[in-house]
Amino acid sequence: MVIPAYNCQETLNLTLASLSHQTYPDHLLEVIVADDGSEPPIELPKIRPTNCRIVRVPDHSTSWGRSNALHVGAMNSDGEILHWLDADMVVFPEHVEAQVRWQHVSEEAVTLGYKRFVADNFPTPEEVSERCAAGTIDKLYRVQDTEPHDYVEKLINETDQLRGGDHLNFRAHVGATAALTRSLYLAAGGLNPELRLGEDTEFGYRLTQQGAVYIPEPQAGSWHMGATHMMTKGDALRRYNHPYLAELMPYPRYLRPAANRSWAVPLITAVVPAEGSFELVRTCVDRLLAGDQTDLRVKLVADWDAVEDNRRSILADPLLDRRLLQVTYRSDPRVELVRHAPTTAFPSPFLLNVPPHLGVDVNTVRRLVQVADEWQAGLVRLLPTGAKSPAEALALWRTSALSRAERVAQPGEPLDKLVAEVAGERWVSGEEYGVVDLGLLSPASLASPRPRLVHPAGKRARRSSIGDAETIPVGGVRSLANATRFVARQAAIGVARKVKRRVSRPTPPPSN
Repeated sequence: MVIPAYNCQETLNLTLASLSHQTYPDHLLEVIVADDGSEPPIELPKIRPTNCRIVRVPDHSTSWGRSNALHVGAMNSDGEILHWLDADMVVFPEHVEAQVRWQHVSEEAVTLGYKRFVADNFPTPEEVSERCAAGTIDKLYRVQDTEPHDYVEKLINETDQLRGGDHLNFRAHVGATAALTRSLYLAAGGLNPELRLGEDTEFGYRLTQQGAVYIPEPQAGSWHMGATHMMTKGDALRRYNHPYLAELMPYPRYLRPAANRSWAVPLITAVVPAEGSFELVRTCVDRLLAGDQTDLRVKLVADWDAVEDNRRSILADPLLDRRLLQVTYRSDPRVELVRHAPTTAFPSPFLLNVPPHLGVDVNTVRRLVQVADEWQAGLVRLLPTGAKSPAEALALWRTSALSRAERVAQPGEPLDKLVAEVAGERWVSGEEYGVVDLGLLSPASLASPRPRLVHPAGKRARRSSIGDAETIPVGGVRSLANATRFVARQAAIGVARKVKRRVSRPTPPPSN
């Protein structure tokens, strides 16, 4: 248990008094009070849990605030489960047990306690202790005289306790009372000490990308002494938080209204192997960058260290294509030259694997993300026209599903099948989504600094909506059969159209 504290001795006394009567075993409960520079310093009251101590947060000049205090407390604690609790909470005896029982079952569980907000007439520590011992702390106030956590409970109730929610469930993650495993905390990178407000939402977003499952726990009841800042200063808090959260969170999308901006965490991390001619790879990358989904970064993969500036035959250089790609993109802030392809896009919500011979249309990437979010799919694969196997597909992986799959994968077990089982899979047609095989374009077309976004046959890609394009659901043991049928059908369609074109009209000239 970690409790951040700053100049709140009176309400902290109430919190510790309630924690002294928990049904969770005393010898398993460690309570850390992280004093964030209080004046006078926080002291432990007489009524408190058995295993309770204060950790002083150091260096207040550069690191301060709730997020930093929580992180310091977490790093100075010993438990395998971390439970946040604000220093103005009076929790019911079952509060801790009701939440952490879930972490004993699953390391992906993030539990959320319930609270009612009390405006005034706070009790004494002695009264809290007596009522907790008597089992009447839940009757301390009349429910009609208190307030619920409106927007959180609304989200929970509208989504069947988050079971019917989506990738935005993390909005229910608030720091007043929540629990998770230490392993999940560390995997998500811990709380951001640089954030002064909104840290619970931002951390909740990163927990989602690590595959967290949010579980509201109604049995973890509590009284919150006083209103939250969001209740009293909502507009000012939102005005402050939006720029900070927009920098670090691609979701919710309304946080990033401005087009053609770069952010610390992009919505999509696209990975392109630098394999093939300079013109081919450049066209692939430039099409990605020219799309209408600008919240995207590209990682161009090759052994860039091999490109040395030693004496060589300039035009007969065996690394000439790689060298030209390096100089083309080394100053582009949206392209990173990397030696190894990442296995995850964390903390970006999507990883897009693009074979270098494929060229996307203006709206291809945006529409793939729409498919992923509409169906909450863990993997969306786009099969180009003429492809012979699923291995040739362009793949959009959801980071949260990939994280969960990696956590349970056995050595050698295919991740795509696990992701399909965890979150489902969709297949879409390359023709419907405007993807072309760049290898079929003429060398002259590829060499153009601004290659036209058209099909090799000269026909522009259809700009159909998601509803117009065929998607194939794939999941679990159905994956191979569905994918095989989809590949066969698309291949047959491609052959039929090629034959029809040859019979009905002469072969068109190459695009320029």
